[in-house]
Amino acid sequence: MKISIIGTGYVGLVSATALASKGHKVTCVDIDEDKVKKINQGTSPIHEEGLEELLSKAIQEKKLKATTNTTEAIKDSELVFITVGTPSKENGRVDLSYVEKATRDIGKALKEKKEYCVVTCKSTVPPTTTQEKLIPILEEESGRKAGEEFGVCMNPEFLREGIALKDFLNPDRIVIGELDEKSGNILEKTYREFDSPILRTSIKAAEMVKYASNSLLATKISFINEIGNMCKELGIDVYEVADTVGKDHRINRDFLNAGCGFGGSCFPKDLRAFISEAKKEWKQEPKLLESVIEVNLDQKTKLVGLLEEKINLEGTKVSVLGLAFKPGTDDIRNSPAIPIIKKLKSKGAEVVAYDPEAMENMKKIHPDIEYADSPKKAVQDTDACLIVTDWPEFQEVNTPKLTLEGRRMNKGEGICW
Repeated sequence: MKISIIGTGYVGLVSATALASKGHKVTCVDIDEDKVKKINQGTSPIHEEGLEELLSKAIQEKKLKATTNTTEAIKDSELVFITVGTPSKENGRVDLSYVEKATRDIGKALKEKKEYCVVTCKSTVPPTTTQEKLIPILEEESGRKAGEEFGVCMNPEFLREGIALKDFLNPDRIVIGELDEKSGNILEKTYREFDSPILRTSIKAAEMVKYASNSLLATKISFINEIGNMCKELGIDVYEVADTVGKDHRINRDFLNAGCGFGGSCFPKDLRAFISEAKKEWKQEPKLLESVIEVNLDQKTKLVGLLEEKINLEGTKVSVLGLAFKPGTDDIRNSPAIPIIKKLKSKGAEVVAYDPEAMENMKKIHPDIEYADSPKKAVQDTDACLIVTDWPEFQEVNTPKLTLEGRRMNKGEGICW
């Protein structure tokens, strides 16, 4: 199929590259000329395992290209995906301006297009958005009727940064929220090469599935962190507990890893948006989800409190291993490392940090700390070490001796989490 993808962030570029690898001819659209140039050179503007190699191959095989011209991209397309960002406003509600702008541009392009085309939203938007806001914009700008002269679907993504390409190519399920059967049938053709159950729903249900999924996963993380805090007090290995609890098929082991809490661009944003919409639009009181947010905020700097129980931070040198919000990415959005470093500095500690991918991004927020070029150098001559991101290479840091490849820290009583 001939496909256009509007927006080349994590979702857009991964989706475009994966679909091109399945034989589709894909055109990416972005307003950032530098990003478009990089993509056309086969260079990925984001760090994602396996992405650049597959992108370069798609470019060489002429299965993928990028442009800043929406009308030109859509001219020959059978299917258009909206994959632009939906950030939070200050009040927690979703900023739909990027989605609405992309939708308006698509509508104008449809006005010049004779062939039937299906417009599909992949961006995370609150239930009712597609039908109550996006379809009217498309109809207004195109002068055409949805469900008759063009199709509309909602196709939520369930990608995890760091392994997003793997997730796209090997999905647990593919959800197609359809305005009508014809729209859904055309979108389903896109996934004919995928070995995954395809679930056809209403558009509103598909929008809700995305929020419900992210909310449940975030709830599991906050839950295990509360259990982990209790385990620390009792001298219990929380991972031993999680491994055993996770054997129950009703619960599952995934997302039961105690740590510094969740971050990134999705969970915090989506939960705040879901809570805000529930209160203001649906007259609901999502008390459980509000507690999930509260637990997560407290968890982020709990490590510093635990460290203070061991040593006086004033005048100490503390290594922070891991700056990305999760392993496998250079993304530091809502990373626990940001408030942890801030709190360490406020307590008078000198901070030396290391991350295999995210240090350049963190330098923009914390330019006044030391950055090491290896875990070994980060931990050398420090008084304590905090492991914030679970990169595999940090597994060699041992507690309570706090050694890293045989290199001891200044104080054996430091803490490493």
